[in-house]
Amino acid sequence: MTNTSNKNLLDRINGPADLKKLSINELERLSTEIRNIIIKTVSKTGGHLAPSLGVVELAIAIHYVFDTPNDKVIWDVGHQAYAHKLLTSRRDRFHTLRTYGGLSGFPKRSESPYDTFDTGHSSTSISAGLGITTAKAIKGEKA
Repeated sequence: MTNTSNKNLLDRINGPADLKKLSINELERLSTEIRNIIIKTVSKTGGHLAPSLGVVELAIAIHYVFDTPNDKVIWDVGHQAYAHKLLTSRRDRFHTLRTYGGLSGFPKRSESPYDTFDTGHSSTSISAGLGITTAKAIKGEKA
C-alpha cells in the first residue's frame, strides 16, 4: 500500500464526490491546503482574500453534505467562492484566477455546472434563491 500522507490531498479532488472519500482529519488537512493555494494565487493575481479564507470549511462541508450540482448552492458574495472553485474541477486552472481568459473571480455559470448563479457582490442570494425555487415549482421540479 502506498503512503499518501505526504501527497497533496487537493490533487485527489476532481469534484465534490471525491470529498466523501476523505476522513475528518484529511478534510482538516485539505482546508489548510486550500488556504495555502488561495493565498499563493491571490498574491499573484489579486482578488479578495479574506472572504474566501473565511469560508474554506464551509465550502468543504457544503460539497461534502449536499449532492452538488443537483442541490443548488448560491454564494451571496462571489468573493467567497475561491475554495468552491478549487473543489469543483477547476483546480488545474485556478492559477488563472482574475486574469484575461482565466477563471472569473466570481461564480460563473459558463465555467461550471456547480455555479448556479453568476454572483458578484453581496445581497443577491435571497432573490436568486427565491427565483430559482419558484421556477422549479412552476416546472414541477424538486426544489
